[in-house]
Amino acid sequence: MKNRRNIIVAFLLCACLIVGVGYAALTDTLDVTGSADVNQSAAEEAFNEDIFFSAAVANDEGNTASVNSDNNDKASFTAATLKGKDDKVTFTFTIKNNGDVDAVVTPKLNASLGNTNPEYFAISSDWNGEAQTIAAHSEKTYMLTVELIKTPTETISSSFLVELTAVAGGQ
Repeated sequence: MKNRRNIIVAFLLCACLIVGVGYAALTDTLDVTGSADVNQSAAEEAFNEDIFFSAAVANDEGNTASVNSDNNDKASFTAATLKGKDDKVTFTFTIKNNGDVDAVVTPKLNASLGNTNPEYFAISSDWNGEAQTIAAHSEKTYMLTVELIKTPTETISSSFLVELTAVAGGQ
């Protein structure tokens, strides 16, 4: 009888041990943690390579417009035919989005080249200085008009640079 009781107690202890180990194995939580770093400048650079000037046209003979061959997010234009007050020259730029994401694009006029005296020139665009969304795999035109607002006493020619800034997104 004593032997039988020892067997039952041993059996119950083993059963409890097996149930405890089984419960622990089934309820064990595995936590996996990690991190990922995105090189923001590389991501922006890759995105911005998809946004570029694909064409630049001077709409009036004697003036020039071109896309920068080394960096096609820049285009330049030269207004050389302005002679008297109220003369205007128009330039048309095509901005292309070859990426898979819509882009909000803001052309910025860099007026640090040539004679850009605001006393003589007024520059306007059909975008009115506002950002525009260019859908993925599409293009938009951007028109600039340079107007001579005061007749100069000497011949002047002015060169300008337009730069693109693009961010991912849409309206």
